[in-house]
Amino acid sequence: MGIARRSAVALALFGAVLGPLGALAQPASPLTVYDNELKPGWQNWSWAKVETPATAGEVKPLKVQGDAWSALALHHDAFSTAPYTKLSFYINGGPEGGQRLAVKAMADGKALDSSYVIEPKVKTWTIVEVTLAELSAANRNIDGLMLQAIDGAPYKPYYITRIQFE
Repeated sequence: MGIARRSAVALALFGAVLGPLGALAQPASPLTVYDNELKPGWQNWSWAKVETPATAGEVKPLKVQGDAWSALALHHDAFSTAPYTKLSFYINGGPEGGQRLAVKAMADGKALDSSYVIEPKVKTWTIVEVTLAELSAANRNIDGLMLQAIDGAPYKPYYITRIQFE
């Protein structure tokens, strides 16, 4: 049996044992919520002041500021998070930074129980990656997400962009 024939037989056996190469798990494409604009299917349901877009060079982040307990809230028809493991976004605390924000997923229009809190840095872009398990949103249907101020006082603007489920 020639080398080419042995290689073909070995590859056939490999495929028979492990399945065809096309059957390997492929990572899901990210589900983008916002990147220079709200993506199709997403709506701004915020109860904070949100300006879209606020230009910062070539990036057009959302500018968010508000009263005590207000939130950036982005809504979508319910979808399964099964293909995704995390939520990621870039955030900048603006000139003052330090806003205390609870990151929450939503189901049936209500925030899911989680205690994930961030504090954006002054004039610095930071990537935030939070697992869906930490947001109580792994392998379930959700219909939105929010970043809610948790201090009982108005807060200065922060900027956020490239929000996506991965």
